[in-house]
Amino acid sequence: MRDKKKPALDALSVAEKATVLDELLAARPDLREQAEAYAVQVMRDDDRSADADDVEGALQGLDIEELNTRAGHRLGRGYVDPAEAADEILDEALQPFLDDLQRRADLGIGSAAVELAAGILLGLYNCRHSNCETLLEYSPDYAAERASGVVSECEKLGIELPAAELRDLMPEWSALLH
Repeated sequence: MRDKKKPALDALSVAEKATVLDELLAARPDLREQAEAYAVQVMRDDDRSADADDVEGALQGLDIEELNTRAGHRLGRGYVDPAEAADEILDEALQPFLDDLQRRADLGIGSAAVELAAGILLGLYNCRHSNCETLLEYSPDYAAERASGVVSECEKLGIELPAAELRDLMPEWSALLH
């Protein structure tokens, strides 16, 4: 038996930590302002490069075998084209990043939203040339189409993308950034 116990907070899952924070703030409302400041700081400390890697990894890392469960003739759905099925699967992987972008914009954390949007675009740009044996191979225009959607969404949300900088980083998509 060890002499030192591991702190309980270190052993909690993310969901359990969220519960503890909720309970703590309910019991000590005077800490809410400080917790809010920390929350904003966490979202502001966004890393564009890490976000790009996360998007690229999420899209490139999808198992091509997933198409077997979604494409072809499906009971109640008729025929589902492999490209359509690939788009659905890829969209499901991209959606958490888009939801996070919306969340940051809704909270008025513009700089964090800009960095995340740029990271999403760079991640998509890195996926523009589909590799064999990835779902992107079945949807070669996916990255460019979704990037266009991200740019449009940023315009709707009032997120000013660093267009000149992104044009340098994404020369093949410079027309996308007006």
